[in-house]
Amino acid sequence: MKATISIALTTHNGERFLREQLDSIYSQTLLPDEVIACDDASTDGTVAILEEYQRQYGLKFYVNKVGVGCNRNFIQAFSLCHGDYICICDQDDIWLPNKIETVYRKIASMNQEKPLCVSSLRYDIDADGNIIDEHNLPESEGWQATLLSYGRSQGCTMIMNRKLCDIVINIANKQPDLAYQMYFDELIAYSAVIKGEKYNLSNKLMYYRHHDNNTVDPYIGKLTFRDKVQRVPTFYGFTIDERLIPLCVINKIFRGQIEDASLAAFLSDVEAMMEQKTVWQKLWRLLQCRQLAICKRIDIACKSTISITLKKLYNYPTA
Repeated sequence: MKATISIALTTHNGERFLREQLDSIYSQTLLPDEVIACDDASTDGTVAILEEYQRQYGLKFYVNKVGVGCNRNFIQAFSLCHGDYICICDQDDIWLPNKIETVYRKIASMNQEKPLCVSSLRYDIDADGNIIDEHNLPESEGWQATLLSYGRSQGCTMIMNRKLCDIVINIANKQPDLAYQMYFDELIAYSAVIKGEKYNLSNKLMYYRHHDNNTVDPYIGKLTFRDKVQRVPTFYGFTIDERLIPLCVINKIFRGQIEDASLAAFLSDVEAMMEQKTVWQKLWRLLQCRQLAICKRIDIACKSTISITLKKLYNYPTA
């Protein structure tokens, strides 16, 4: 029996770029079996566009009477998908024609008895579609490749299988106080790493659009040195500040269920690190993490010391 593919799309006041995204979906070399859109109480012409594509292509959409936010809206979209595999989609990007086919071929080749996730890379574009950056990283797998990487867990690059989707929905429904302390794509990536497998492709398969209304990472133009100091991770060479709490939360969610001893020890170390009172105490605790290679710890020690010192010099908060 042929495997089926769903697209989980969320929208909110997205009329400016939505048609371009939908056209890229319906021009794929491997077409999805269904596109499910959840609109979060838009007040512009977004719903009219969804109605248009419903008539033309059979897109299915649901409209929230009251806004529930990005995370809950995506979980809702996942729960409405029927496919064996689910691709995650933002409203304002552009997919290259082979995006679905490439991520599907990879995930279909993996062990289907496990919860699975495959992610890819992207080109960054501005509001007018001009390329402003691109990501070049090798293919990778294993927990360190995801948990210690800055750019391997972006939701709009991902495909997951039904086993992983069900785990994520179950966590969000039964442990919402924990699940919604992180972004939905962090919950997906970390759950895949802990309960199954996550593979990171080196292919750039989409254009990720930066503009003033981005929910995450809006385009703010060329950064000054002060801007760069503010945005650089406190523990540079380790992970970004915004992922430190989610790493502690995911450890609480799966405590006692983590079969990989090195991963369990790592997450416990991060949790112990975040319990320290000062940033220097946190850095010292991080450097005691035995799951990090000696050369990695030296790299973190040097870069983090510079980062922390500069942040304090400019009175910027640290993690």
